[in-house]
Amino acid sequence: MKKVLIDLYKVKALYSGLGQFSINFAKEIINQSPEEFSVEFLTPKNFEIGDIKKFTSVNVSFQKRYFPKFNKSYDIWHSLQQFPSHFPNKKSKFILTIHDLNFLFEKNGIKKIMYLKKLQKNVDRADYITTISNYSKKNIEEYINLRGKSIITIYNGIDINQNDAGFKPNYMNNKKFFFSIGIFNEKKNFHTLLSIINYFKDYQLVIAGYKDTNYGKQIQRQINARKLNDRVILPGNIRTDEKLWFYRNCEAFLFPSLAEGFGMPAIEAMKFGKPVFLSKFTSLPEVGGERAFYFDNFDEEYMSSFIQSNLSYYNANQILLSDQIQKHADKFSLQQSIAQYLKLYYEIANEIDAG
Repeated sequence: MKKVLIDLYKVKALYSGLGQFSINFAKEIINQSPEEFSVEFLTPKNFEIGDIKKFTSVNVSFQKRYFPKFNKSYDIWHSLQQFPSHFPNKKSKFILTIHDLNFLFEKNGIKKIMYLKKLQKNVDRADYITTISNYSKKNIEEYINLRGKSIITIYNGIDINQNDAGFKPNYMNNKKFFFSIGIFNEKKNFHTLLSIINYFKDYQLVIAGYKDTNYGKQIQRQINARKLNDRVILPGNIRTDEKLWFYRNCEAFLFPSLAEGFGMPAIEAMKFGKPVFLSKFTSLPEVGGERAFYFDNFDEEYMSSFIQSNLSYYNANQILLSDQIQKHADKFSLQQSIAQYLKLYYEIANEIDAG
């Protein structure tokens, strides 16, 4: 039996895409219960969620962070994100999962260089590298010296129950609404949605997600200045049952993000057969495929016209299109994603045994 350590440290930011990726990864590893591996999870202190308690949870510590050579040896140490705070000793085979190189577009000058050097150092330490889209793979190959190492693309898996009715928040009325979700930072491009809501007089706009950021405060100021408080709702972080209700009941999902390594919310909305409107940038066309609608630009008249025409097309063909959209989303199952990671674990275990 091979010993495996999976680094879940970033579940501290549970409502982020990385936090959701990490917790879903852990749950599905548990569900598939590979007998060939003894799995432990590196977690923040006092962290508990669901069935993770069935497996050994190893708390982070000063030693694990700053003196990795004294860490317990594992056959496989898997970091679920590219900038881990904790590293294995040199006896462990190290898998590094890289989600994106968005910092190349988000950071300027010295900060961009620092992030790139840090990622290069992490790649140099890793024995195996995975990433979550071919778009990210292409970026990594362009900006990082892999020193002969290959990259495996394993798409994110979505774990969402589209048959669950969810829970309607008490602040929602019976008006039609558009929905979006994400941490409020500039790459999400949420401000473009404020410009189009006046073209949809009978609609509300709900943008959920962590909003206590400079960009979130900027969005709120714009809402106040445009007197859109009764039209645009920013509920902040929402529970899973509320998110399910929003996906199920929205007229369309709007996601004009400028930089994504994958874009899980788009596939989550598609699981409900909803029309999804995305930007044409980074990984989103790869993930949405032919079943999403893509903004060519963010001019408010163009965006509103584009949504209106394609929403009319969707509504006129809803049964057929909804089924096609759901079938596309089904390609990104969590079970299949974790099975691919386990396949990598098996390959590494065989390499270890072969000596």
